[in-house]
Amino acid sequence: MNREATTEGEAAAGFGRGMVLLALANAVYIVTAYGVTTVTARLLEPVEFGDFGVVMAWITLLTALLVKGMATSISREMAIGQVDEATAWRAGVGLGVRMSVALAVVGAALSPLAARAFGTPDAGVQLAVGALGALTFGLNAVLLAWPTGMRQYGRQALAQVAYAVARVALVVGGAAAFGIDGAVVGYVLAPLLAAAPIAGRHPAATSSLGPVRARMLRAVVPVALVSLATAAYFVIDVFALSAAVGDRSVQVGVYVAYGTIAHVPFFLLQAASVAIVPTLAATRSRVARTDAIRRTTTDTLVLLAGPTLILATAGDAASRVVFGVEYHTDASVVLPLALATGAVTILANLVAIDVAIGRLRMSLAVAGVGAVVLGAAASWAARLDAGTPAGNVAWAAMAVSVVAALVLALDLRARHGSILEARRTGLGLMVAALAAMPPLAFGSDRVRLVVAALCGVAWVVVVIRLRLVDLRRAPPAEVVVP
Repeated sequence: MNREATTEGEAAAGFGRGMVLLALANAVYIVTAYGVTTVTARLLEPVEFGDFGVVMAWITLLTALLVKGMATSISREMAIGQVDEATAWRAGVGLGVRMSVALAVVGAALSPLAARAFGTPDAGVQLAVGALGALTFGLNAVLLAWPTGMRQYGRQALAQVAYAVARVALVVGGAAAFGIDGAVVGYVLAPLLAAAPIAGRHPAATSSLGPVRARMLRAVVPVALVSLATAAYFVIDVFALSAAVGDRSVQVGVYVAYGTIAHVPFFLLQAASVAIVPTLAATRSRVARTDAIRRTTTDTLVLLAGPTLILATAGDAASRVVFGVEYHTDASVVLPLALATGAVTILANLVAIDVAIGRLRMSLAVAGVGAVVLGAAASWAARLDAGTPAGNVAWAAMAVSVVAALVLALDLRARHGSILEARRTGLGLMVAALAAMPPLAFGSDRVRLVVAALCGVAWVVVVIRLRLVDLRRAPPAEVVVP
């Protein structure tokens, strides 16, 4: 590798270490999230919890335009160096606040129509309140863009922990006091409390914000659209199931509850697709970019494989234990959804590569077409006579998600060459597969859950001891101060 590539390749140094730190913070988020989900599910009962899940899916769909779109666009602008970091960030904040307000207003106005379309006509008010999450999550996203763009992984992790704590207090407290209405309000308000650790003084802009904001607006639209398409993989199946079986069906509540278990891999690594953008955008040469792509995608896949495969073998048992007899189903729901989640996590990271280099047409086409196909497949599967609606939809989601991720991976490989480091990838997948096998030896749900938890701990230890993740420290980011 030439000297230029080696020097610029340092932009990716520390990515694996940062992902481990963020994954640990996200582990706190996940543990508290399941506490929230379990308590809320038991407070609301399956049918009402299904309505709550539809509202959460609505919030996810709206905020996808901002949380990923704005955060990645701002951090990319900070990294490419056309203006100083402070100017790029301040231009992005102004644009993000405007978009957040507009999206909240539009979302609230469309809520009555959405309630009828999703088969939840009585949830119109909750959907309207949930639309305000576009504002609160949007404000959180633009604040988080500063530590993301500067690759300050510690502050990113702190913000994630703060959000986890805030959600526990507000969602559970709201559900206990006011039922589904209180839970929705708590969910909307939590990002505001989580913004405290990332709020603070920043350097003043040194250039005019207008031209930067105009350039970012042109860039943020395709990024927002592809982020929306990616987020649709996690919500369109819920909408399709609810529309097919009705909001009074227990199946929707079961699907939402089991889905929260299945989505663990994505939540563990949700910061990866944002952090990849400034990491790659900082590279200049083709060789350095290819090296950075291999390093970041390998780190992400190694960290993704363990949780995904362990959930595939023990996730349904864990769901039956966690949520109790009212949510019991013998159909495999977590198994296919965990594999689908792993595929979508890969898809999101592959999309982030195209975002970083400013080439989004293929990513938008693959993610968008895949989301549409997923909606049609989920709607068809929910109406099948054989099996259970929740299980049928889960398998449909897995099939479409895996195909979409493979198509985009092959496209990126054709454009950039190898996108994975063969040795680390092979060892990482082997360790993950070995960690996922022991739970299969036990028939008791509780025993399988305990064994899976122990295997998860062992997997983490082995991955770190074998240095399967790049744990070098990131070079310090420089702040331009006028």
